[in-house]
Amino acid sequence: METSMATQEEFLRLLDRDPEFRQQVRRYILSAELIELPEHFAAFVSSVNEFITEQRETNARQREFNTRVDERLDRIDRRLDGIDGRLDGMDGRLKTLTDDMGILKGNVVSRATRDHVDSILSLLDLEYVNILHRRDLVAMLGRATDIPIGHRQSFYRADLMLQAVDADGTTHYVETEASYTDDRRDTDRAQRNAEFLQRCTGCPAHAVISSVKNNHEVQSLVDKGTVRWYQLMDKDLNPE
Repeated sequence: METSMATQEEFLRLLDRDPEFRQQVRRYILSAELIELPEHFAAFVSSVNEFITEQRETNARQREFNTRVDERLDRIDRRLDGIDGRLDGMDGRLKTLTDDMGILKGNVVSRATRDHVDSILSLLDLEYVNILHRRDLVAMLGRATDIPIGHRQSFYRADLMLQAVDADGTTHYVETEASYTDDRRDTDRAQRNAEFLQRCTGCPAHAVISSVKNNHEVQSLVDKGTVRWYQLMDKDLNPE
């Protein structure tokens, strides 16, 4: 049934003027969810605003905490830098000490080797004649001008150069390199210098190493008979 124009106008006037009537119409037309939507939305907005406020406070506290952590880490870094500097200094001093100990140990082994000349020669069934000094070696090598300067200096600085004779009176020469632990450099130097001795004198020459112990590579050369080894004992290094 159609409503009259007057009825419609009266209905609209009631909506405008009567809040209670208007509320009744709303409840009649709208579902409960839609009616309550503004209230729910307002509560949601309030909750979001509360969350944002709490999050800002949390972020501020986190920034303060991060700042304190960064400052503490900076202090730790500075301390570690100081420790690294001290360790570098200790490493330098330790290296110097190690180098000095190596030189000292080498000198002690060299002295001990010279104290056992007769024992070294007995390895080769030879008898002692003389110890060759630098002036003897310079004169001996002076005739071989094709030898590189580095090898010449190594020859002059040999740990122990000996002149000896065998049972028939034949002259022999013995080059001995001394180290606490012999390595391949020692055997190479001993063999090279022995070759120079034989080349310059025309006499048999022998390569000998003198040490307390050898590394694996040197020991294999000793086992093959490439060089002869005179083994020192730790007690041989003790001062008298």
